[in-house]
Amino acid sequence: MKIKAAVLRQYGVPMEIEELELAGPRQHEVQVKMLACGFCHSDLSVWQGDIPQDVPMVPGHEACAVVEKVGPGVTGLKPGDRVIGCWMVPCGHCYQCRRGHPNLCDTSKVFFQNGNLLDGTSRLTDKNGKRVGLGSFIAGFATHSVMPDVGAIRVPDHIKLPPEQLCQLGCSVATGWGSIVNVAQAREGNSVGVWGCGGIGLNAIRFASLRNCRPVVAVDLEESKRSIAMEFGATHFIDSSKTDPIPVIKELTGGEGLEFAIEATGDPGAQVQAWYAIRANGMVVAIGIAPLNSVTNIPMFYAPLHAKTIRGTLYGETHPTEDLPSLMEVMNTGLLKTDKLVTKLIRLEDLGKVQEAIAARKVIGRWVIRYD
Repeated sequence: MKIKAAVLRQYGVPMEIEELELAGPRQHEVQVKMLACGFCHSDLSVWQGDIPQDVPMVPGHEACAVVEKVGPGVTGLKPGDRVIGCWMVPCGHCYQCRRGHPNLCDTSKVFFQNGNLLDGTSRLTDKNGKRVGLGSFIAGFATHSVMPDVGAIRVPDHIKLPPEQLCQLGCSVATGWGSIVNVAQAREGNSVGVWGCGGIGLNAIRFASLRNCRPVVAVDLEESKRSIAMEFGATHFIDSSKTDPIPVIKELTGGEGLEFAIEATGDPGAQVQAWYAIRANGMVVAIGIAPLNSVTNIPMFYAPLHAKTIRGTLYGETHPTEDLPSLMEVMNTGLLKTDKLVTKLIRLEDLGKVQEAIAARKVIGRWVIRYD
């Protein structure tokens, strides 16, 4: 079938909306019509080439869609079902999957980069018959796509939230939740700092607040993020473009520093700040993906002497098939404030404007593509 999609053909060059041919679903795959797709900072990193992926390909990894067709062997999904797409799809057989880390699936990592599905092929071709990759198993910047059934998490009928909220489960909500609950395992009274008040950072703030962590310190280069950070549960906000956050955090924590620093920007300077901001036996949870060849200068003298830890995490150690259904139920209560997280709805044709706004740090909350 003919579809429209934003195609990344060259890093750093504006994506054009093209007409592509989408082949139907194969074994254990579903064909979907996109309802909404969020624009994550990592989408900007992919476009810039900081997260290498083979081109040409259709990006977009934070999506809510409706099933149109199911391929052979699919059970539990039918046409008309709403689904959340997962951008790391477990094969169930590799070293990491067998050891309970589906977010680190060895098979998925290969296909995540080259834009293939689990059988090693794409479903997209351009007007010249040339292959186009399905980014992150989802290709959310397309009107329609095909994804593995194991990566399509069904939304129960009783959940009536709009797709622009539901799509946040696919990345920002799950990763923010996982960084606090799975990785930091933060509890009531723990001190938490969050560097970067974008979609993932705001969700980390929200879950830290819901766990009664105190203080919850939001750090961002933009003063414009203060209001939404406080609304999501930050007890303090530091504009790090004007104020060194380290002495402020030390004062807020009685001179000790934070127990947990969630670094959601990938910026080397923020990573260093987070390291100095934690106390002895503290942990930096590194979520933000730095450019491929960037180097962060962190003095390791304090790692053994103060038992400090830097812990990287992908997808917040989320097990999508298990965790997303329960997170949907929490979202449905309104506790997560996803209605406040989505601050602007855009069309697929306006994608370039989002890229410019994110690069200029002008986006507050999440901007979401809403498909008609």
